[in-house]
Amino acid sequence: MQKNHGMARLTSKWLGKCLLLLAVMALALSGAWPETRTFSAGLTPLWDAPQGPGRSAEASRWLSQLRDTVSEPRAGCQALELPDLSLTKPARAFQIKIEREQFAAGSPIVYLQEPIAQFFIVFATDVNGCPWFSISGRGLPFAKRDIVSPFPYARLPALARDATITAIVQDYKAIRPWIMLADETSFVRDNAVLWVALGAASGILLMMIVVALGFDAYAGSRVALAYAFYCVALQIWLVQNFGIGSAFVPFWPGPEYFPILQAVSVAGVVLGIGCAVLEFLQLRGRVRAAIGGFVVLSALCFLGSAWHATGYRAGAAVLSVLAVATMVLLVRGVFSGDSSLRLFTLGLGATMVGGGVQAFSVVGSGLEVGRLAAFAFPLGSLCQAAFWLAALIIRLRSEHRELHELEGKQAAIMWAMPDLILVIDRQGICLDYKQPYATRFFVTGDELLGKDVSAVLPSATAGTIRQGIERALHQGDLQSVFLDLPVEGSMHHYEARIAPHGPDKVVVVVRDITLQKHSEEKIRRLAYFDTLTGLPNRQSFLERLDRELLRARRTNHRMALLFLDLDGFKRINDTLGHSAGDCLLQTVADRLQEKLRAGAFIARPALDESSLHFARLGGDEFTVVLPDVDTVETACLIAQRIQELLGRPTLIGEQEIAVTSSIGIALFPDDGADAATLLKHADTAMYYAKEQGRNNWQLYDRTLTTRTTARLALEGDIRKGLERGEFRLFYQPQVSADDGTIVGVEALIRWQHPQQGLVSPARFIPVAEESGLIVPIGEWVLTAACRQVRQWQQSGVPVPRVAVNVSARQLGAAGFLDTVAAIIVATGIAADRLELELTESILMDPEAKRINGLSRLRAMGVHFSIDDFGTGYSSLSYIKRFPIGTLKIDQSFVHGLPQDADDAGITTAIISMARSLNLEVVAEGVETPEQLAFLQRALCPKLQGYLFSYPLPPDEMEAILRRGRVALQPPGGPSGPPPGQGPGGGGRPAAGQPPGSGGRPPRQ
Repeated sequence: MQKNHGMARLTSKWLGKCLLLLAVMALALSGAWPETRTFSAGLTPLWDAPQGPGRSAEASRWLSQLRDTVSEPRAGCQALELPDLSLTKPARAFQIKIEREQFAAGSPIVYLQEPIAQFFIVFATDVNGCPWFSISGRGLPFAKRDIVSPFPYARLPALARDATITAIVQDYKAIRPWIMLADETSFVRDNAVLWVALGAASGILLMMIVVALGFDAYAGSRVALAYAFYCVALQIWLVQNFGIGSAFVPFWPGPEYFPILQAVSVAGVVLGIGCAVLEFLQLRGRVRAAIGGFVVLSALCFLGSAWHATGYRAGAAVLSVLAVATMVLLVRGVFSGDSSLRLFTLGLGATMVGGGVQAFSVVGSGLEVGRLAAFAFPLGSLCQAAFWLAALIIRLRSEHRELHELEGKQAAIMWAMPDLILVIDRQGICLDYKQPYATRFFVTGDELLGKDVSAVLPSATAGTIRQGIERALHQGDLQSVFLDLPVEGSMHHYEARIAPHGPDKVVVVVRDITLQKHSEEKIRRLAYFDTLTGLPNRQSFLERLDRELLRARRTNHRMALLFLDLDGFKRINDTLGHSAGDCLLQTVADRLQEKLRAGAFIARPALDESSLHFARLGGDEFTVVLPDVDTVETACLIAQRIQELLGRPTLIGEQEIAVTSSIGIALFPDDGADAATLLKHADTAMYYAKEQGRNNWQLYDRTLTTRTTARLALEGDIRKGLERGEFRLFYQPQVSADDGTIVGVEALIRWQHPQQGLVSPARFIPVAEESGLIVPIGEWVLTAACRQVRQWQQSGVPVPRVAVNVSARQLGAAGFLDTVAAIIVATGIAADRLELELTESILMDPEAKRINGLSRLRAMGVHFSIDDFGTGYSSLSYIKRFPIGTLKIDQSFVHGLPQDADDAGITTAIISMARSLNLEVVAEGVETPEQLAFLQRALCPKLQGYLFSYPLPPDEMEAILRRGRVALQPPGGPSGPPPGQGPGGGGRPAAGQPPGSGGRPPRQ
């Protein structure tokens, strides 16, 4: 590139010296020659035929008279033949007035300043009165002229004083002729100066072309190429327009081709200007298409002027509109500070001014203008070329500077890239390389340079690269190949991108993607594997299950899905900590993977289809997929094998733990045709296994779904019943064992369902516990019981303590203790009238915050009792820590009295222990006189059961409270209704409710 620019500068300097020499010679010649005179002739129009003499009656008549005059002169004069003029091309005739005093030394020369006339015919009568005429112009070859001049001219003979000179100008353009008069010396001098000027102009244009080509126009610089094209077109126009070609080139086309050559040269200049405008302004899209279309239209119009004069006018009009539009586009660039656009605007303005001045001089209104006006357009075009050359230099220097900066930036980027870059030919020979900085590759560039890759790299690697090279060269696009090679004792992964570089070479960019591969593997494992156990996770399991189902459908085989859940896992987490639970999960996963066989495997991404795998869905839930299961017994055997494996004791720290599992089994296609259905049914079967006592497996049956659906429906009904106020409170008295005095009341919930009637608590309480609805239900029970106590008190009814059952989930709800206190305050009852019955499981959670809350309520006066005492895991230390005042002996112990010695012993022990701890005792579920007699002998102070009263609605309970006591042995025995129970009392428990349950939630 630098070499080309140097040649351009040298050529420009050489041409500049030549032009300077020509200018000095022109000045010297003009100073050495005597002063001469040239002035404009006065013209008088005779006729004007813009459509041609053949279409003007006046012109035809005048030419006929003139032809007769010269063909039949007077005696002694030679007859002349008037040349044939074109009858269709524009022509004008003028009379020329010459003052003889101005040319006393000789006859003047008449010439046409505008050089592009086709014919210039001059008629006169010499001093002898004989006719004389001269014909010149582009229609006449230079060989017939005595002076080589671009001007059409005529040497006048000696004329009489009052002789009439007539000039006819014919051209393909309707111009106003500019006729000059000069003597011989002035005419020769004007010709010499014109030729020198034309030579200088041609040399300047040639220099500009060389400079433009020096800026790599041939290599694709579109701006420089457009400028060079414009200068070449302007040079051709200059050679044609001023007759340089026909004067000095022997093989130049003859006069008959002049109109066509002239039209072609003008069209070329227009196209050159248009291309320069498009590239200098960097127009794109619709604007580029619009301006380009106008340029082509103008060029076509000028080209058509070779056959019709209207084309020249139309082309000039379109070019004028285009020039104005271009100037408008340039305004923003002029004011934006772009120097190249400013110079480009000045150049375009120069040629517009020059063209306007010349058009005014030759087509104007006849006003006198300077002699140089006829050359205004060539001079303006030359100035335009000069300004555009300066703009081109500024623009290209700016582009080269940006290119240099870009090359530096790219070099820095290449230097910073951690990639090995190679240039390899089709034969596999390494031609060049760029070694990455501070990066170790499997091979260095020095080891490859000038060698075949097959001789340096392993055969498999070299073959892969060669195949990629062939594909890249054949298809002509980017190719990627992946390589695995050992580097410094470890396997590294590489990506080689191969891009074609010419017809027989490629550029290979090799990048170490080992870390990327490791990261992808890590991400894949995080996405598809459980981080704790290493087993596939839920997402991986579902994808693999879908694939196995597709395969089972295709092969028409059965498949089994086992859903596994560990029993009591939460208890291990709570007692031994989460680290112990994590260790247990890892042990379970290891046992399943290492010990289980029989063709079972867990779904995961298809990495090793032959391996056995397991999935952990979350928590303590695992799944196993058994493909190609022939019989149901096979799935059952696998489930038994899993339970045996997990049932073996596990040593975690210093604690030996044995864990059991509940397993649900669903079969394809019997229990489901898709993954979601199969998983749901296996989960349902697993929950049924837990309901059956845990540590067992269950096959899915459609009735399980019915039960689950019914359970969901019941949950919805409970929620609606709570909203609609369908729940009721019944009350059962607690009596003194001595005389039947009522010493307490227990509030028991009933559900009056609109369709099913009175629903047993045994049906809806477990569902409410599981769904969490027990919390709002318990709050309603507590509020309703306290309001009933307040209502009884306002009615004058003596009310003992009212006991309300509280579940563990209800007590664990946030703000429950504050809610109790708020209800007591809101209803206005005395706090000592309320007793909260707790389960033994609550005592297993000795949380300080809970103990403090219960103690705060006890300080307010609220009493606490332990319900169903003796069936849980409570100890005396727990009872001592909680503010407990009463123990309620579970009905299961009372039921066997007095016959069952164990029940009798336990009951007696509980009564004695409570007495020693200063606690009250209530025996639940008393139904027979024998039970009553035993409890009286054991000194149990309080009793509750059907023997004394069934649970009653508030109005019936009010009647008993007003009496204050019940008979310890009512007439009719326990099968009859208690005293005061009216018909349809509704207090009798619903079918299926265990006697003495009192509506309390069943213990888990």
